Amino acid sequence: MQGKNEKKSGGQTYKEQAYQQIKDAILFNRFRIGAIYSQESLCKELGISKTPLREALLELQTDGYVTFCRGRGVLIQPVSYEKARDILESRMLMEPLCAQLAAQRATEEDLAAMKQLLTSLQEGLPSEDGQRLYRIDHGFHRAVIRTAHNEMLYRFLDVVLDHYLRFEVKSVYNNSIDAQKVYREHQKVYEAIAEKNGKKAFKAMETHLKNSFARTLPEYWTK
Repeated sequence: MQGKNEKKSGGQTYKEQAYQQIKDAILFNRFRIGAIYSQESLCKELGISKTPLREALLELQTDGYVTFCRGRGVLIQPVSYEKARDILESRMLMEPLCAQLAAQRATEEDLAAMKQLLTSLQEGLPSEDGQRLYRIDHGFHRAVIRTAHNEMLYRFLDVVLDHYLRFEVKSVYNNSIDAQKVYREHQKVYEAIAEKNGKKAFKAMETHLKNSFARTLPEYWTK
């Protein structure tokens, strides 16, 4: 039986690999929010053995993604209206600040990383591969946050961005017009950071988030 300390390739334990597989399945809607799955069905669906699966589920329960339902299975935890609002407010308050700090602190390596993500996003738009494009999209946001060079902000917002994916309507990249708008908004954030214009970077990120929330989450964002 696979134990939690056994390693897969790349240095991950079986539990860590199971955690990431289940989390990705939740974030990208392979598992239905509000549905209850047996542990046996999860093992079969993901090709995971029972011990690392259960260890991963226990951690996912602590992190708010699942809940154990005695005698029934595992509930994919819905996001309450209040929690969704908290997540949107956290992003709106903190990401523009990170963009402003990034404009002040960006290194050449930081700028190159953001530019590469923008290029990947632009090149990927014709594919309309929503899951891939959302990974790049959130990679760009994480790159901006990382460029603020504030570890506490990064650790907090890294969690917030994952939970945001749980309830965001992931349709924007299926629409070529909206997808191009998202790309241009990201580009404006990058350009302001590259220009070292903190005020402009703050505004560009704030505008992008307001537009994003209005496009995909109007029921939560009415400001």
